[in-house]
Amino acid sequence: MSRVYWRSVPILDRVTPIDAERKLRELSFLHEVAQLASSARDWDEMLRIVIDRTTDAMRAEVSSLYLLEKREGLLRLVATNGLNPRAVGRATLRFGEGITGWVANARVPLAVRDVRSEPRWKNVPSVDVGRFTSMLSVPLVSRDEVIGVMNVQTVEPRDFDRTEIDFLQTIANQVAGIIEKGRLQRESERKLREVSALFE
Repeated sequence: MSRVYWRSVPILDRVTPIDAERKLRELSFLHEVAQLASSARDWDEMLRIVIDRTTDAMRAEVSSLYLLEKREGLLRLVATNGLNPRAVGRATLRFGEGITGWVANARVPLAVRDVRSEPRWKNVPSVDVGRFTSMLSVPLVSRDEVIGVMNVQTVEPRDFDRTEIDFLQTIANQVAGIIEKGRLQRESERKLREVSALFE
């Protein structure tokens, strides 16, 4: 069974004290991730921090991040803390392929209780995803363009609720901003090196 979710507008007058406390924890988590990511020594460390913290916050066994290579039409695994580490940088899915590719194409979250009964599921042996049962996948969107997908998976069957889905999407939105900022910075540094080389 799978569920597709579209973002809804929150009804403020229905916020309970429990909701307020949860939101405070979420904001605290997002602030912590932003601080840790900004202090990371390099790109890979930043991605590891985000993935590790997301796994803990979502109470999952694994989190993974795929980034879109637009020209090739591929989603490449760039970070994970529970799948085969050798697959990082190597494993790819075509845009629209599998749950991850479907979410990138549809640009909406998808929660699946049991991936083995999900037609959109694709098992990639080299990634070692076959031992996980439930999956929540959300798109990373920056400047109205999909740049990747974030997944969390669990060994035991799990029905991700609306709160968890919204939380992971919020994390993904923040990660998308961090990634876009990092890309722009690396591009600026590359251009600066090229200009500097002209005067050497």
